[in-house]
Amino acid sequence: MADLERRRPQAAQSAARGEAQPNEVPTGWGAMTIPRTLERAAALWPNASALEDGDERFSFAQLAAEAERAARGFLAAGIAKGDRVAIWAPNSSAWEIAALGAQAAGAVLVTLNTRFKAHEAAYVLAKSGARLLLTVGDFLGMNYAEAIAEQDLPQLERVVTFAGRAKNAVSWSELVAAGGAIPGAAARERALSVTPDDLSDILFTSGTTGFPKGVMTAHGQNLRVFDAWSAGVGLGPATAT
Repeated sequence: MADLERRRPQAAQSAARGEAQPNEVPTGWGAMTIPRTLERAAALWPNASALEDGDERFSFAQLAAEAERAARGFLAAGIAKGDRVAIWAPNSSAWEIAALGAQAAGAVLVTLNTRFKAHEAAYVLAKSGARLLLTVGDFLGMNYAEAIAEQDLPQLERVVTFAGRAKNAVSWSELVAAGGAIPGAAARERALSVTPDDLSDILFTSGTTGFPKGVMTAHGQNLRVFDAWSAGVGLGPATAT
């Protein structure tokens, strides 16, 4: 542990001891959650590159702002703390922003394998109790949103598409725009209500030897693992991946 402490950037070492840095969100490591970690990164390294997707570039400050906009959209959609929000879509900047926004809204993220068939995705959605699904219109020759509409999922209240159209879905931009009716203070209050022991994700196995099985992970648990991994490989604020 001492060796890991020496390898961390000075700001990270101070944060681990609970010492506030200039413009830092004043929370010690024991209180950190995924939304607080993003807020802290935006305060410490506002202009550093946080997310790159093709021609799109987001600094930490921009990513935090986009995640808050997404969180307001989820609040407007009626997502409550502990609700399950699922993503069944290929990687994109919108995927990442939606994930961060959902977790800032206190939701539990459920990620689905993009190679799942509709009935396999429906199994995960039913087992997790997902209320909202983020997906795409056309991918790998299938309209994911319309395919899921044919499944028996009474608890699934809303389908949202990042890209493409579907008769049973609203677009991601529409969901985010609806969040304009939610004050930023309400989104920040919800994010601050999330604790390290709250669930952040439910990860399902591929199901190759049977039905997929869900593994529950918490905010603090995930952050501690990533902190140790980052220290081990020398990942820091100036590292580009």
